[in-house]
Amino acid sequence: MTGKANGGWIHFNGRLIPEREALISVYDRGFLYGDGVFETLRAYDAKVFRSREHVSRLFRSAQAISLSISSSPDEILKILSQTLEANRLRNAYLRITVSRGPGEIGLEPGDSSSPTIVIMAKEFSGHPEKLYREGVGIAVVKARKTPASSLDPKIKSLNYLTPILAKIEARASGMCEGILLNQEGYLCEGTVSNLFLVRKGLMLTPAPSCGILDGITRQAVIELANKAGIIVKEGKYRPDEILRADECFLTNTTMELMPAVRITGVPATQVSQPIGEGRVGPLTRFLHQAYQEEVLRD
Repeated sequence: MTGKANGGWIHFNGRLIPEREALISVYDRGFLYGDGVFETLRAYDAKVFRSREHVSRLFRSAQAISLSISSSPDEILKILSQTLEANRLRNAYLRITVSRGPGEIGLEPGDSSSPTIVIMAKEFSGHPEKLYREGVGIAVVKARKTPASSLDPKIKSLNYLTPILAKIEARASGMCEGILLNQEGYLCEGTVSNLFLVRKGLMLTPAPSCGILDGITRQAVIELANKAGIIVKEGKYRPDEILRADECFLTNTTMELMPAVRITGVPATQVSQPIGEGRVGPLTRFLHQAYQEEVLRD
C-alpha cells in the first residue's frame, strides 16, 4: 500500500481507502445532527490498550440510541489492527466513528440500515513531557453538564457542543482544560477527561451518579489505586474541594494521567490559584508510572 504518502489509510464502510478519498455525504446524519457515537483509543507498540472495553462501550452507546452497527465487536477489533498495520504505526491515536448514515433532511432517523463507519489511526506518542513534569491549569467553567434526564452520560455521542464551549471558556482564561459542574453544582468532569483529587492520601473522584462518562482510563486508574492500597472515594464534591486538595489530576485515553496544578473559577473568578503546593504531587507521579507499566502488560 502506498496511501501513507498521500495522508494515510482510513477504514471507511468496510474497506481501506486513502485518506483523501474518505468523504461522507452532506446528508450524513452525523454531519447534520451529531447523530452517532464514537470511541478514542490508543496503541502502544502496535497493541491497542483495553480495545475490547472501548469497543464494548461503542456498542452499548450505539444500542442506547437505537443505532445498529453492521460489523460485530470482533470484526471491529480486527479492523483496528488492520488500520494500524496499513498505516505502519506502532504508537498511535485511533478513533472509531459511527453515524446513522445518510438520510433525508429532518430529525426522523429512518431505519438506520446504512450506518457510516470510519476508523482512523494517526501517529501519536504522547503529550509533551513538560506538561507531566510541571502540570497544567484547569478552570471551573460556567457551562454545565447536560443532565442525565436529557442525555444519558454513558452514551459517548458525537454531540459535543457543550464541551466545546467549555473548552473555549477554559482557553480564554488561559487554562488547558475546563471542568464542568452538573445541574446541582457538584463537580462532574472535564471537557474530555475525568477528574481526580488527592487529599490526605485519599483519592476522591466524582461518582457516576454525578453524570460523568465513566472513562476506560478512569477505571484503569481506580484499579491500579486499589492494587496499591490507596483508598478511592467516589462521591459528590463541591468545586471548592479542589482548593482543599493536595493534588489533582485528569485522566483520558491520550492524556493518561495529566497533573493539574492551578485553577481558576473557584470561586467564580479569573484569578489563578494553586492546587496544593502548585506542583505535581507524589501520588500522581506514582499512579502515572503504574499506568504506563500497565499499558505495556495489557
